[in-house]
Order: sequence, then structure tokens, then C-alpha cells
Amino acid sequence: MTVSKLNLSLDSNVDQYTLMNDNKTLAVMVLNYGATISHILTPDKFGKIRDVVLGFDNYESYQSPHNPYFGAVIGRFANRIAHGKFTVDGEDYTLAINNAPNALHGGEKGFDKQLWDVEILSQQPPSIQLSYVSPDGDQGYPGQLTTRVTYTVHNDDTLSIDYRATLGGGATDEQRKSTIVNLTNHTYFNLAGVALNPTVLDTEITMTDSVKGFLELDDTGVPTGTELSWTDKPCMNFTGDAAGTTIGARKDELPITKGYDHPYVIHHDLKTDTSSLPLQKAAVARSPETGIELSFFTTEPAFQFYTGNWIASGQMKAKKSQDQVPIEPYAGFCLESSRFPDAPNKPEWRSSVLLQDGEGDVYAGKTVFGFKTINHDQEIPI
Repeated sequence: MTVSKLNLSLDSNVDQYTLMNDNKTLAVMVLNYGATISHILTPDKFGKIRDVVLGFDNYESYQSPHNPYFGAVIGRFANRIAHGKFTVDGEDYTLAINNAPNALHGGEKGFDKQLWDVEILSQQPPSIQLSYVSPDGDQGYPGQLTTRVTYTVHNDDTLSIDYRATLGGGATDEQRKSTIVNLTNHTYFNLAGVALNPTVLDTEITMTDSVKGFLELDDTGVPTGTELSWTDKPCMNFTGDAAGTTIGARKDELPITKGYDHPYVIHHDLKTDTSSLPLQKAAVARSPETGIELSFFTTEPAFQFYTGNWIASGQMKAKKSQDQVPIEPYAGFCLESSRFPDAPNKPEWRSSVLLQDGEGDVYAGKTVFGFKTINHDQEIPI
């Protein structure tokens, strides 16, 4: 069996699913709580199995107020909405301000804090689908929304994540309303394994020519609406001559965010369903200590590059697979494929996040993370 199940909490019905490929070179563990990726196991250049994501061994730790969304699916709306306000079909909506002065990551009890239903789709390749029905008014958002997220582990050492969300699904007429959606996965990677290197500041980042630039932010982390190029702020560039620059090399040039916490732009095909668009390779990250290399592909128009700047210090410990070392700032980095932040309030971006009742709209997208081991710039069998 390439999909197995372990109960973590009988009282709370929290289960952990393990998806492992035939080669046993990639194993991914997923909780039905928050559709959370808790572990990703893959060999390093020495043949040692490394757990390359941040998270916890037990369900209770994920409920900690210090947990910065480790591994979770974020919804209804990933990233920030300015002042927690937006308008749909002439109605004004107000959300909880949980990242003052803005709303962040779906609210105080977003998709990351919900129990999802799970269906095993396939044993070969190992694949599971997690589903959650968000009722009308959930965290202040209008309309009943059904979300499905599918995780599949492949023999080429890739993990694919497919997102799909639709309105209705048995809702009454009163519950059927247009809404906004922006989904992502908030996995924090540390390709050395946090026990070997407590920060990702030495991780080398390369962005491909598919990445066109980045969005200018105001002092609260909300896009101004202006797209900038590398010449506007060279420290944001990881392409061309800047390929392979480490995360820590220029982080001090970003004092407001204490490092990288910025949306990068891939394309401008701003529609709700990007799943038919080609996967574009956007970034490659590499740990020099372990030789583990992560490739990131997506159909989405953007991704948030975040380097764990705001992880609480002295509050959390890593998993047993990571020697339970303290988790401190910069312990992991995120590549959060998504739509543009604050898109509901930007007319030119709004079409990518607005699901309209009666239109048959579908929100969908795909992201793939690939793993391999590099030793002295040569790929070796793992």
C-alpha cells in the first residue's frame, strides 16, 4: 500500500495520511486538519533521509497560537485583504483584522483550522483528495463554497497539488452568493533539515525567466497596484546573474519585512481557472549542506516568497525526525502559489478571484514541487 493512515487524535478525529512513491524516494504526510502537509521525507546526497518541512508530530501543537500556518491549505483568501474589506455584487463585507490593519489568510479560523473530509483516490500513484464545505458567512465571506485539494506523489519525486473550488453544492437560495477565493499551501521548507541547519539563510534561490517581476507593497504588506522590475529593487532579483543568491545575502536590504515576504509575478492571465494553463517552472532552491534541490512549478499568476521572518522565537520545537530542535525565525521558506494579494480591491486583478453565482464559475489551479539531489553540480541516483 502506498497510501496509509494513522490516527493522531481519537477525540478530535484527526488522521495523518502517508503517501509514498514506489521508489521510496519521496514520502509526504498529510493531516485532515487544515489539509496540512506535516512531513516531506527525501534522501540527501549522503543517502540520509531528511524531513525537509517544518511542522509538528502531534495535532495539539498545530493548534498553538504560535503556529504560523505550517504546511496548511489557506482559504478562503490567502494573503492580505486591505483593511479586511471588499465588495461583491454591491454588498460590503468586513473581515476580522488579524494582521493589523489587514485581514490575513482567511481569518481567525480559516481553512487551516478546519477538519477536511478525505478520500483515497489511488494507491498507484498515491493520491488523496481533501474536501471542505465552507458555509455562507464563514469568517465573514459570502456564499457556500466547496473546496477540494488533491495531493499526489509521483515516481519522478514530485508532489502535485490540485485545487478546485465551486459555489453552492446543496446550498439554499439564501446561501448561494458570489464570493472571492484565493487558495495556497503554506509549507515551510528547510532543505537541510532544521536539525542540521536551524535557518534557511544559506539556501540558494534561483528564479527562472518565467518570473517577470514583483508587486510593490505598502508598509502593511498590501500591494499598491504597481508591478516593479529588478532594476527598481535589485535585491529582489534571483534571475540571470543573481541566480543562486542565498536567502540571507540581501535580507537586510528589506528592513520593513525583515527579509523576503513579497509577491512575485509569473503571468497576467487573470481568470479563476488556471488549471488549463501550462505549468511554468518558477524557482529552484538548493541546500549546499545536503544537496537537496527543490523545483517549483505552477499554473498560478503569482507566488509569495516568504522566508520565515516572523516565526516566533522560543515558542516551538521541531519534530522527532528533526531532533526536536528549537524553531526560530528564518527556519523555513515558503513558495505560496496564488493570485495577487488584495485582488478583490484591485479592479484589474479582481477577475482572478471572483466566483459569480449562476455563472458556473470554477476556481482551479495546479502547483508541483519536485525533489532531487545534486552533488558537485551533478545529479546522482537517490
